[in-house]
Amino acid sequence: MTIDWDEKKTLLQEPNIAAVTQLCDELMEKKPGSVVPYIDPIHDEDECRIVSLHISPGKGTESGFVSHFNDDEAARRATSIYEAAELDPRYVMPWNAYPWIRDPDAASALNVQEKTDGLRPFRQFLKINKRVSAVIAHGADAHSFLTLFEKTYHSSLKNHGVKIYKATALGGRAFAVSAAKQEELLAKNVEVYKDAMQRAGIQHL
Repeated sequence: MTIDWDEKKTLLQEPNIAAVTQLCDELMEKKPGSVVPYIDPIHDEDECRIVSLHISPGKGTESGFVSHFNDDEAARRATSIYEAAELDPRYVMPWNAYPWIRDPDAASALNVQEKTDGLRPFRQFLKINKRVSAVIAHGADAHSFLTLFEKTYHSSLKNHGVKIYKATALGGRAFAVSAAKQEELLAKNVEVYKDAMQRAGIQHL
């Protein structure tokens, strides 16, 4: 399926995503010369119940977007999870612990400074998506980021009844395993999303 990214750019100010678009713009202004890919306008900040938290923008974000339609393995896996869980994308929104595009030569793991830099943006992101009841952390770095987030803001997620799920990263080393093991990892991810959907009272497609 071919995606018209220019058409998606024209939708970035629509009410379902405008506040998140503005957050991305503000984050770029704060770090001159930096790039924060926009969130695909298929998502909806009023309907979002589940945050799909990844580590940092991957190579597929050359599209200018964080999107499950991107041309990379992680995006393709996200699409198959949404399909298998029968999850309408408007109920979920992706975000990156470190939202800026990183130097391709940087170590794959986030350093302490990068995790710290991502705390406030994530807090602002959650203020926009007020109905979130679950955060699914993809990868160890995303999970340790949430631990830091809870420590910094004194368990703000738990206090708001938001459940944190641990899941594997959808790209990189996590899936550098046999085909059978990949299927198993994907199935586990689908179960996590189904559980989060059930908790949020999201109807299957």
